Amino acid sequence: MVLTQDRIVADLKSLGVRSGDVLMLHSSLRSLGYVVGAAATVVDALLEILGSAGTLVGPSFNYETAQAPDFVFDPLNTPSDMGAIADEIRRRAGNARSRHLTHSVSAIGRHAETIVTAGGKSAWSMDGPLGAVFKLDGRFLLLGVTYQSFTAFHLLEVAFRLRFRKIDTLRRRLRRPDGSLIPFDSTVYLRDVGYPGYDFNRAGQAMEDAGVTSVAPVGNAVARLIPARPMREFASPRVQRDPDYLLQRGSCVTPLSHGVTLPLRTGVLSVVDPRGVFQARRP
Repeated sequence: MVLTQDRIVADLKSLGVRSGDVLMLHSSLRSLGYVVGAAATVVDALLEILGSAGTLVGPSFNYETAQAPDFVFDPLNTPSDMGAIADEIRRRAGNARSRHLTHSVSAIGRHAETIVTAGGKSAWSMDGPLGAVFKLDGRFLLLGVTYQSFTAFHLLEVAFRLRFRKIDTLRRRLRRPDGSLIPFDSTVYLRDVGYPGYDFNRAGQAMEDAGVTSVAPVGNAVARLIPARPMREFASPRVQRDPDYLLQRGSCVTPLSHGVTLPLRTGVLSVVDPRGVFQARRP
């Protein structure tokens, strides 16, 4: 499958992405198939739809690279660990990036400054950048990935003080715009002893069954569009009734009814056809 910007725009509009949306994206470029222009084309398509009144938010997360003791967080230059599309958003956003060692976000558009400056040392509190997406009545787009990549569910883990998470402080260094380095701390939520892993697919599939989530193909990717406030209204009472609702039970997470879930070394994809996943060797 060969995708152009026009085709991606058409598919995203069919899914329900609208002009003026505040939209946070979790994505896999290769899930889409062969995209002419690669990640830049995907970001161009999203910005075309969102328009000047919209805001695009990408995960500029560094939870793997930040584990190195000598890690220096440089908001202008530290790449995102979350794939090509997320890093393309980071580069376009310039300095519109939140300050967090492991879970910063980058944003482009009308509400970018509001989002990246929200909150303090915790990225998973409701007064932080992801919480700002809720307050702005935003939406989340899973593009070719499962709910296991849906970071917003971590906010419920923290809000309800669920077990198997312990609060800690990660201490590294921050590079300021003038090049100087200063000590920098971020609040992180570590997996405690006995943590069984999370099963965000359980809540995600339940939302699909209830019609909260819109699901449609974008190229070869299965895309899911999740409105922030209805998602919280749907999931919160379930987590209150069952504190283990977001946790994995047994050896597998909940299977999803739409698309094919494809585990790869680089992550878990959600696609229409595994044969349509882009391979780097393909011309």
